[in-house]
Amino acid sequence: MSSSRKFETTNDAGSSPNMESHLSNAVGENDNDNDNDDDSEVEAVDSDEEVSYEGEEEDSDEDEEDEDDDDEEDDDYDEEDDEEDDDEDDDDESQLSDDDSNAFIDPYDEEMLPEYACRYCGVHDPASVAKCVETKKWFCNAPCSGGGGSHLVNHLVRSRSNQVQLHPESPLGDTVLECYNCASKNAFVLGFVPANSSSVVVLLCRVCVETVPALKDMDWELSQWHPLVQDRKFLPWLVKVPSDKLLLRARDLTQAQINKLEEIWKTEPEARFADLDRPDIVDEAELAPALLRYEDGYHYQNILAPLVKMEADYDRQMKESLSEGSISLRWEKSLAGKNIATFSFGQRYSAEQSRIMIGDELRLKLGEGAKFFHGKDWEGVGYVKSIVDGEVEMEMKKGGDVPDQVSDDYVVEYIWKSTSFDRMQNALKTFAIDDTSVTGYIYHKLLGHPVEDQRIASAKIPANEEEFAVPGLPPLNESQMEAVSSVLQRPMSLIQGPPGTGKTVTSATLVYHLTKQPNMGQVLVTAPSNVAVDQLTEKIAATGLRVVRLASKTRETTSSSVDHLCLHIMTPLAAGDEFQKLKRLKDEIGELTERDQKKYRSLQTRTEREILQAADVICCTCVGAGDPRLKNFRFRQVVIDEATQAVEAEALIPIALGAKQIVFVGDHCQLGPVVMC
Repeated sequence: MSSSRKFETTNDAGSSPNMESHLSNAVGENDNDNDNDDDSEVEAVDSDEEVSYEGEEEDSDEDEEDEDDDDEEDDDYDEEDDEEDDDEDDDDESQLSDDDSNAFIDPYDEEMLPEYACRYCGVHDPASVAKCVETKKWFCNAPCSGGGGSHLVNHLVRSRSNQVQLHPESPLGDTVLECYNCASKNAFVLGFVPANSSSVVVLLCRVCVETVPALKDMDWELSQWHPLVQDRKFLPWLVKVPSDKLLLRARDLTQAQINKLEEIWKTEPEARFADLDRPDIVDEAELAPALLRYEDGYHYQNILAPLVKMEADYDRQMKESLSEGSISLRWEKSLAGKNIATFSFGQRYSAEQSRIMIGDELRLKLGEGAKFFHGKDWEGVGYVKSIVDGEVEMEMKKGGDVPDQVSDDYVVEYIWKSTSFDRMQNALKTFAIDDTSVTGYIYHKLLGHPVEDQRIASAKIPANEEEFAVPGLPPLNESQMEAVSSVLQRPMSLIQGPPGTGKTVTSATLVYHLTKQPNMGQVLVTAPSNVAVDQLTEKIAATGLRVVRLASKTRETTSSSVDHLCLHIMTPLAAGDEFQKLKRLKDEIGELTERDQKKYRSLQTRTEREILQAADVICCTCVGAGDPRLKNFRFRQVVIDEATQAVEAEALIPIALGAKQIVFVGDHCQLGPVVMC
């Protein structure tokens, strides 16, 4: 009773989100969840009698007489209660919930299940289920078959959702989990901290705990913060794990069936388990998972190539389904005089959900109403220049007139390109069949074979702190110098460190010393994202090395902090007068004759190759390492920054260009690779 009084007091005190009150109630009462129903009823009756006795002592004699008169009736009721208890025990053997109204429900008969039944297995115990707010589907906290996360967490990950609402009849009520301080509803960053003075826990997100100093003045144990999702399932005091008895009666389904359901829900949100047997649902063969050890390069290719293809198919489906009409936008002019269209997607997709990235190519068209208003049809192609607060800023590829007087009823279509995935497949093939793609040591090491550690005998190691120092960069501390020294002597290394430990400065210093190694040639520096490449390029250029930033064709119109180091900017400046004349002619009339175009391309290719060959360091993304302009280049030294954000096949693209020494830099505790299918 004390916990419920605390719950009421907390509410009366006006303490905001009743989350604090709810969780107080949960911690105070959840310990009794495993007690049987009979015991809890007896405790309640005893408690009521005790309160009544203390409050009305003068009437005790009359109460005793009344109790004597009711003894015989109580005996009758006790017998009936015993019979009802026996019936309830029998019912519990065949139901999926503690709710008597749902007894004898077949979990495969989805028409009879309540709305809040788990869409995977059919469990519908209110304390064991929660709703995904974005998809409005209910799931339980039972583990998926074969291990792994719970049904609820599995769906949140697969559907790219993160908001959770509890059942109204759960101990905490129909609460949407949110941060007490900032109201963030992302369940994957939420956790709880206990209060010092009472049996209360408070929900706080990881960001607030780490960055809001005012929270330290509260009476909370911030050092005791724990995430709500642990071991890929929600904490049992928040969402109970269904009992073995309930799971025994639940719907039995495999991980492959769960995956297939998730795929169907992408196009048919109301599909049910029974729809898996429809003839139009193709049963795809379950793909073999990635392994820790492979027999050879062909085995490695046979495992990873289908996974890359599946990701490509999903990416294409997602991007091409992005086409959305009735878009309102506004037209602006950039400082360079180019047309800029700014718009937001509707409710079906957000910019984040669509996986649109800066540099992606989109097609803009007029809808039927806009065509009528404009008087003619129009369409244009452009590149995503920036994404700010869900608004996409798109720079049109070509100049000319745009329907700037029309602001409504546009159609946006995504132009999907397979370039990234084609280069991954080519790298897997090269790794399997080309013996010169990597050294024997790296080949066996990547395949997981036991290999005796090797050292580079000819490595040139700085002898003291002065020799470690690099122009334009701050000096290294002891651990950073130890890392650089160790890496220079090994053919394959990993530098790992949390944020703020100076990985970027260490990487730039390492690249400087790699260029000084005898008979190793140019250094290829890559990263999965353009932002990471640009940051590292800037640091390396500060050392005085000759650095070239190789950007993809789609990013040549996007400005960055290292434009002066980009190949497409340096090429016109380094080319001769003949190239300049042809370029001016092309800009003026829009196109060249076939003969002039051939000459223009020849001069451009030759100049690009001369610039790349003269560089000490070439920087690009992992996928950019497969650019045709690097086709005949071989790189003995490869550095991959933010390596933990790249999938294996993506990281293999720069490695398979003849690597003899590779260095991975990253932190596995930060963002991982983006895999959507």
